[in-house]
Formats: sequence, structure tokens, C-alpha cells
Amino acid sequence: MSFDLTSVRRGLVVAPAGCGKTQTIIEALKAGLDGTTLVLTHTNAGVSALRERLKKAGVPASAYRLATIDGWSMRLVGNFPQLSGMVIAGLARMDYPALRKAALQAVTSTALDRPLLATYQRLIVDEYQDCCHDQHALIVALAQHLPTCVLGDPLQRIFDFSGPLPDWDTRVAIDFPVVRTFDEPWRWNNAGEGAFGRWILEARKGLLGGTGLDLRGAPPNVIWRQKPADATALAVAQRDVVLRLRSADGEGLLVIGDSRRPTSRSDFARQTAGMHVVEPVELGDLITAASAIERCRGQDRLEAALAAAKQVMTGIDMTALRTRLNSLHNGTARIPASKAEAACLAMRADDGPAAVARVIEAFAAEPGARVFRRQILTAMLDTLHRSAHKGVSLSEAAIHVRERHRATARSLPKRAVGSTLLLKGLEAEHAVILDADQMNARHLYVAISRASKSLTLFSSSNVLRAT
Repeated sequence: MSFDLTSVRRGLVVAPAGCGKTQTIIEALKAGLDGTTLVLTHTNAGVSALRERLKKAGVPASAYRLATIDGWSMRLVGNFPQLSGMVIAGLARMDYPALRKAALQAVTSTALDRPLLATYQRLIVDEYQDCCHDQHALIVALAQHLPTCVLGDPLQRIFDFSGPLPDWDTRVAIDFPVVRTFDEPWRWNNAGEGAFGRWILEARKGLLGGTGLDLRGAPPNVIWRQKPADATALAVAQRDVVLRLRSADGEGLLVIGDSRRPTSRSDFARQTAGMHVVEPVELGDLITAASAIERCRGQDRLEAALAAAKQVMTGIDMTALRTRLNSLHNGTARIPASKAEAACLAMRADDGPAAVARVIEAFAAEPGARVFRRQILTAMLDTLHRSAHKGVSLSEAAIHVRERHRATARSLPKRAVGSTLLLKGLEAEHAVILDADQMNARHLYVAISRASKSLTLFSSSNVLRAT
């Protein structure tokens, strides 16, 4: 099935979802163990998924350096501020357009020509369809020094919300001529579901050609659910489908919600046992919560801490807790304080960041509590501990933690709730699309190609006129 990427001096592999792109990268890294290959992609989720596959395949970490394009650029610019013309140390907020231009300036300065050749033997860029103009220019500049193969699929171009991307035919395929197009549905073949995979590839042709997606002739793996008109009935139906799929022991499940409504995805995870939210790299809720805790003291700070905790876990009843804390404070309670209640009472004497962390940690450990936004919880606790130990403000600590998380790949839950933007590049045995009506052709194709065994779509009609 493989195509030897190491034979490419400079070229583009067109690789539809599930057609062996990742395995081809793995085999290239196995073949090039005498040096280090720089492997770049676009999202931390993509980095996590690829790193996990490389570990399972037994590829030694010394054979590759894996990062997002922006993450690698950040390290480059941080190490060479004079060459890049940008100092990023101490920045409260990263200016990513400026960062990309600075990285390009450093690479084209000629001062790094020999260090690049001494450090890397070649460059592989995954998910290339998502490169913006500045990222494309950076990769072209690196390709002047390193053998470079880029892999992508024009129908998965969904990261165009910040502006137009380089034209695929007149720019990308000119700078990197097409050397191979993959057309075998290996993801589904390997799962014993070849017919499902062939249907996905046929569906891709229709979506690419603008004819939409007709579910009426789909294989048994594809289940269409007509959306009830009543919102409550729809939510119940969606949760029921997901809970039934959870019975498959050890298998992964991706629930794909609305990219424009992150709160709807969080609410779904809150109400559906076993589901966890995949967070955007901006971690906006972390920044907001840190600011809210920082700007108040005393009882108000406790309230802000509990509000932050409620965003990431179940089991906190604010009304009942207030009554209980008053009773404990007044000495009228007959039942002793729990660890979480004791931590809340302790904040009357000390409301510093360490005390806030103890409150949140205690509630997360309470019997019956369920954390459904683990990444935000971890980042919030990191923020509070950093503020306490380093003596910096919560806002400053939160930004530091956010930037560290942005540059670090995180393990992903087996049963995840996210959007196409957050789940692209990932795969699981099962996928559920909560509102297929709201997706254009590119987002719909990304969504339907995540699952290897079963796909469930909720929509008003079984013929989707996605454009």
C-alpha cells in the first residue's frame, strides 16, 4: 500500500481521509533512521494522534521532530530573536501573523542554512491544505534546503476562517507538484469495513463536485436519524444514540457538534456520561475564569472559583452549598464538613490562589463528581499553582499556561465531543454528527470520514445539499 516519501525531493501527495497517509509517514520515518525528519502539522490534536501512531509502530523518537507549524515557528523565533526580528519572551498574547512572518525572515536570512541541514534530513508536512499564505511561504523556504514532501486533501480545507488560503491548483500544486494521489480506503479496509470506505470515497466525489450527499443508498454502517422538531426531543435522541455506542468496550467515539457554538458541545458532554470535551487551543474559558477569580476577594472569589469548577465538572449545587456552608459556619450543621466544604470554609481565612486550587481539587475528588472538561481543569489548576509559587497574577499565569498547552501535544479522550475544526485528523471506530444540516461540503466530508465502523447523522433530510 505504501508510497516511499523518502524518494521525493519536492512534491505533493493528495491523500483523502483514511487512505493511508499516516501509515505512509510512519514508513518514511522508519526508513530514515540515520537522521531526524522534521514533521509538521496544524493542530495539537493532530500532533497527539500522529505521535501515538508513531509510538505504536515502534518509531524511535530520535527519528523525528514533531510539532505544529506555529509551535515550531515559536521555538525558532524564540531561539533567534535577532534573525527573526521578533522577541516573544514575555509576550502576554502571541501575534501569530507576526510570528509566521518572523519565522520566514529567520529561515530566509541564510544564517540558518547550515544549521537546518545539520539538524534535519528532510521535511514532511501533514494536512497541508490548511496552510495559510505565510505558512506556505515558510514551507517553500524550508524546501530550498531540505527534501520536502507535503500531504493534503483540498476537500478538507476548513481552516479558512481567517482569510483566503493559497489556491490549491495554481499555487500549492505549482510549488509542490503532485507526485501521487491515494485512492484506497485503508482505514476501513483495516477495520474489515471496505464497503463503508468505498462509500466514503464515492461520497467525497459528490461533495467535491457540488452534488451534496445522498444517504438513501448508504451501507448499513451509516445510520440516518431525522431530527425531531422539538429541541428537547432532539437532545434526548442524540444522547440516547451516544450512550448506546458507549457500550462498545475499548472503542473510540467522536461526537461532532456545531463549530460556532462551543457551549452546546460543553452542555452535551455535561449531560452525557462518559463524554469529554476537546478544547480549542485558545483556552478562552481558562483566561475568562482566571480573570474573574483575580478581580475579586473573599466570598466573591469563592463564588468565582465555584463558577469555574461548574464549567468543567458536574456535582456542584450552588444553592445547596451556600446553605450548607452557612450552617457549618454557624455551628448548626449536624453532619461534619466534607473535604470540599472544609476547603470552602478555609477560604474565609485565606483566599489566595493555592487555597482556590484546593477548593477546585476537592470538588473534583468528591464522590459523584464527573469532570467532562479535563483540559480546562488541568490548565486552571496549573494556573493557580503557578500564580501561588511564582508570585505572578492569575491573568499572567493563565496566559503562560495557555501558551505552554498550545505548544504541547495532549492525549485525547477515547470518547470526545468537539467540532470538525478540533477533530480533523483524528479517527475513531464510531462517529455521531449532531447537526449535519449546518455543514458545508468540506466540513461534512471531514465529519463523515472520521469513523471506521459506524456513522450516525442527525439531519432534517436524508439528502444533504451541502455546497
